[in-house]
Amino acid sequence: MMLSTNAPGRFPLRLLMAAACSAGLLGLMTPDADAQRRNQNDAQSEEEAAADRTFSAEIGEIVLRAQELQSNDQWGESITQLDRALGRSGINNYERAIALQLRGRAYYETERLDSAIRDWRDAIATGILNTDETVGLRINIGQLLIANERYNEGIDEIQAAARAGGEINERLAMMLAQAYAQADRFPEGLRYAEQAYNGANPKERRHFNLVLYYYQSLDRTADQMRIIGEMAARWPTEKNIWTSYASLLAQNDREEDAFEVNKIMYINGMLTEGREIERLAQYYSFYDLPYRGASILEREMNAGRVERTQSNVELLANMWRQAREWDRAIPVLRTLAEMTNAGENYLKLGEALYQQGELQAATSAIESALNRGGLRQTGNAWVLLGNIRYELGERQSAIEAFDRGAQFGESRRTAEGWARFVREEIRFEQERPRILEQLRRDSCRFSVEDQRETSVLLGNVDPETGRLILDLPEECSPYYNRFGDPLGDQAEQDPAAASAAAAEEDRENQEG
Repeated sequence: MMLSTNAPGRFPLRLLMAAACSAGLLGLMTPDADAQRRNQNDAQSEEEAAADRTFSAEIGEIVLRAQELQSNDQWGESITQLDRALGRSGINNYERAIALQLRGRAYYETERLDSAIRDWRDAIATGILNTDETVGLRINIGQLLIANERYNEGIDEIQAAARAGGEINERLAMMLAQAYAQADRFPEGLRYAEQAYNGANPKERRHFNLVLYYYQSLDRTADQMRIIGEMAARWPTEKNIWTSYASLLAQNDREEDAFEVNKIMYINGMLTEGREIERLAQYYSFYDLPYRGASILEREMNAGRVERTQSNVELLANMWRQAREWDRAIPVLRTLAEMTNAGENYLKLGEALYQQGELQAATSAIESALNRGGLRQTGNAWVLLGNIRYELGERQSAIEAFDRGAQFGESRRTAEGWARFVREEIRFEQERPRILEQLRRDSCRFSVEDQRETSVLLGNVDPETGRLILDLPEECSPYYNRFGDPLGDQAEQDPAAASAAAAEEDRENQEG
């Protein structure tokens, strides 16, 4: 029989009841001091009843023959003899009690447990047995009942033996604790589990397992921690103990401590199964240590201890992305994209390529993602594609991508902003020559006006015309002559200068 639980971290407890019962026939319980005093007080009455504790010649001969047969393991023949004795009409209570005990033993040896229990109970019922004899039989009955999965009846018999003066020792406490556990009576059985544990010297694994099982069943977390800690100290290389410890920590919201235990197990070579290493890698990712987790997972995948499944490749890729190790993420993401043919994974590949500065490759990957579809945020993918195209100098195709992104709610505002920015940039570049031309014209006009105001007294005068000669920059020659008269279409932008030039020309004509 086995007590077990499917909950992580719990230990299976084997209850080898049949073996325990066999040992129990040699006696598991001893009378305590009070019982011994009661036996002494009963001595006088027992002596008075000595006449009732004798055998007749006929019954004695049958019983002796039965004992001889039992000593030779002839249990069936022994039962036949004892049946003869018990069938005699003149048999007294003492003879009946002894014959019943012997026949019960024979039934036990031939695995007829119900018959053995019945005979021993009948022996007690004769009332002729003393306290020690009654206690011993009740213990044997209790053990057989427990071995026969009649746990509550077995418990009652052993408790009755204790009330009669028997002392529950470590071995019997162990059996009681197991029986209470099988009967799902953990609060009552805890005292016996603790007695067996505390009384064991040396403590064996079964003592640890039993008391731990009780603490688990009663949700006594602190006691579980204590026992598992003692077990880990005693058996430091046993993986299942550390696994149970980590599981217990995780169940009690101590995930970070569970992570530390898993790290210790990995360092000491205890994590050998793929799922265990995967769990450790996930811990590293959860606690924002993705580089270490990815390094472990990649090494174990290369060594063949972790399968290169889709989920594991995805975990590895995500951790390299989390660590921003783009050069190491890219080959894993490319493998994942080819394995799944999923748009989302091509998008992740494109993002990594973009971060690594491989813009053309990133464009191809993101276009593949959009063509395959199934993206969680299609609009953002279009925006990213637009950004990459813009960085490549492909502004018109970037605008097309931004316009597509503006069709999705999650990216509309960003996409419209980018599209507007690029359009304005293009417009500005188209207007730039004109603006620069206008700036040059305005600068020259300001220079003409300034020099006319400041050079009247000190400026150079043309000896032929008597007009002021201006010192204009070379870049103004397309717009003004040396007198500051506007040339060509500059007259339209500088009407004052054009008017002054016309007036000067009229004056010269009149003088001529």
